[in-house]
Amino acid sequence: MKLAELASNNQPPKPSGEPKIEAKMKVKTWPALHMLSVDFPKAFVDELNTFIDEVIIPSDKDYSHSLVGQVRQDEKSKQLMFPMDEHEFAVEFKKILDSCATNYIQQAYKKQSHAETYDAWTVHSYAGDYNPRHSHGVATSAGLSSLMWLKVPDSIKNMKSSEGESSSLHRASGIIDGWTQFTWGLNSSQDLFRLKCQSQEAVHPVEGKLLVWPNWLDHEVFPFFTEGERRTFVANFNIFDSMQEKEKYSNVLKEHNKHRKELSS
Repeated sequence: MKLAELASNNQPPKPSGEPKIEAKMKVKTWPALHMLSVDFPKAFVDELNTFIDEVIIPSDKDYSHSLVGQVRQDEKSKQLMFPMDEHEFAVEFKKILDSCATNYIQQAYKKQSHAETYDAWTVHSYAGDYNPRHSHGVATSAGLSSLMWLKVPDSIKNMKSSEGESSSLHRASGIIDGWTQFTWGLNSSQDLFRLKCQSQEAVHPVEGKLLVWPNWLDHEVFPFFTEGERRTFVANFNIFDSMQEKEKYSNVLKEHNKHRKELSS
């Protein structure tokens, strides 16, 4: 088989009397981002909203001093602390969150580690409120952040562009008003035509959807300009590596533990 035949098209090469050349091909991809998505049932979302209405909002523990969110356009615009250890419902909710985050770390990153909720809050946004581009901090070297949409105004749920194309930003459609934008690189939309990978995504809010991502990921929330509350629950997680995981990155630690095992045997 001639080399020209191998590169000519994607059709199987024709047999010939010439010596065969075997060329093994594969495409290797280096992932830039893993994000967990979990869809909770409406009954649970209703229960969580009731807890927020009856406990979190009346407590009115302002958390805006620790946040960059510009949530102030309405008298009901708030960013409120969500204590994870003061109420039975919150304690049980924390167990669910920790389980989701730990499974994400172990499956997506193959790490022998576990995640624990570090802090949490609710964001109550109204017309004109927004959140500038930012990332979150945690207390450990690696960490996770998350959000869960709990209330989405009908205007955001049902928005369509004037052409009826749900993804079109043309003609001042307002299609991504109230959406959350994630950015993990510097590539522009034009770079897609130059074979550079996507590095940003605007996500449509859906009630009951939880997203979990590495805490270094930049994100922002676009404002909306219609009636209704856009409510989200937000949490950060610390990541704690097991001894087996730590040994992967430290030969000194690995040798130290090996020596301790030999002494104790």
